[in-house]
Amino acid sequence: MIKYVLTIVYLICTTGGITFMKLGGDSLKLGLKDGFSLSMGWKTFIGFLLYLISFLLWQRLIVKYDLSIMVPIVTGIVQILVLLIGHFVFKESLSMLSTFGAILIIAGIILMSFGSR
Repeated sequence: MIKYVLTIVYLICTTGGITFMKLGGDSLKLGLKDGFSLSMGWKTFIGFLLYLISFLLWQRLIVKYDLSIMVPIVTGIVQILVLLIGHFVFKESLSMLSTFGAILIIAGIILMSFGSR
């Protein structure tokens, strides 16, 4: 049960982090003049924070559970979620080819989940 909860939280943090970093746009500024400086907007900061949390969760998931199952299934789900976020949040176009690719990813996830039992 904890595996599923951690995976769902990971998916939320990863896709949320990506979404907030895109919403933050070009607010990230790195400077080396007069030493190192870093500044970012609040959306970018939230994106980095969510991505950091997702990294820590991901490390936990791949150490504790089967790598050969976790990586393809979870990364496939992330790809589909990002595709949907891009379409519905950022109004990016959704081509027939990307839709077909998402269907193939879903089929692969289903096959792998049955194979892992």
